[in-house]
Amino acid sequence: MDLINGIITTIISSLLGAFLGKQPIGNVLNFFQRRKLKNMTNTLDTHSLFEKLDADFKSKFILPDLKEIYFYTQTGIKTNEKSILKYIEFKNKLGGKYTWPDIKKVDQHLDLQSEEIKIKLNKLQRTYSSVAFISFPLILLTGFILLSLQSVESQSMMKIFITMLSYLFLPAICGYVLLATSTSIFIAKQMEKRLKDQTS
Repeated sequence: MDLINGIITTIISSLLGAFLGKQPIGNVLNFFQRRKLKNMTNTLDTHSLFEKLDADFKSKFILPDLKEIYFYTQTGIKTNEKSILKYIEFKNKLGGKYTWPDIKKVDQHLDLQSEEIKIKLNKLQRTYSSVAFISFPLILLTGFILLSLQSVESQSMMKIFITMLSYLFLPAICGYVLLATSTSIFIAKQMEKRLKDQTS
């Protein structure tokens, strides 16, 4: 019974993690950032502090900070003022169906060191994404084959349930996790191809 409870708990936890991901946490953080931006603008407007502040302080700190917070609340991407224009130009250059959520997903694969944003994927990441794409159907197929080889006629319902978990559901979850963890690489490769097609 403990084994069954453990398996069920693992499946539920994996499914919740897979479907929910980081979105709720991101929404909470986004809410606080929006409130921070609102409080800052209200403070500056209500007390007319903005006009009273030193011009150098306004241009080098207040305005850049407001830009960064606003950019984050709109895109979910944390960056500095100097990189904001790079992101905007990168999105415009991509065009097509790509949106800010797509760019946020591949943010870890973007190189901001040069004048223009470039997609940076190493060989290990490219190999991992290919392996994940191939492994998912193979894992499912293997699970179906192993399940079909099992004789369930003389087994109890509980044993049948555990057998299905072992040979079908758990492998499916493992395959889904492989795909989910390589989603950003898939999107980055698509963006990379689109940019290359535009220049060729």
